[in-house]
Amino acid sequence: MRHIVYLCAMIALAALTATSSIAAPTTTSTQLTTRFKATTGQKLVVSKQKSYVGHYRAYDGGVQTPALKARFGTFTVYLVTATAVEAEVTELLADSHTGQLGTPSAGKIYWEQGVSLYGDKYWQAKRRYGQNVVLTWIGPSGAKKTDTTWKRLHAALTAATK
Repeated sequence: MRHIVYLCAMIALAALTATSSIAAPTTTSTQLTTRFKATTGQKLVVSKQKSYVGHYRAYDGGVQTPALKARFGTFTVYLVTATAVEAEVTELLADSHTGQLGTPSAGKIYWEQGVSLYGDKYWQAKRRYGQNVVLTWIGPSGAKKTDTTWKRLHAALTAATK
């Protein structure tokens, strides 16, 4: 009898755990682009150069005009399309030099330092949105801090991945 009660308790606990740990829903390409444009008025454009077929589709604002850079900084939004979502998201968030994920700072932001082709140092912020969206962003100042350009993207992606 004890075994039956124990078994029933374990099944109930497993069911409760399964329902309470459901991941955020997967964001589709249409949802991402439509909601981003509705929030910002800016169209996201597929970047074939940065996309990796079977893994993720990369989006940005298209031609990087001074006005676009002033509004959003330099950014790419990755929509993970692979079946191994966690592995792909982790790889996008990890430091590209070391391959290590590291620890996020305030706001769940992963920071990575880099150097441009011209020798200019910069900081890149990376953050996950929902289950399968990752933002990479370099602000206009090159400092390791967010600003209004980040806040605009953050608000848009938060809305786009709900």
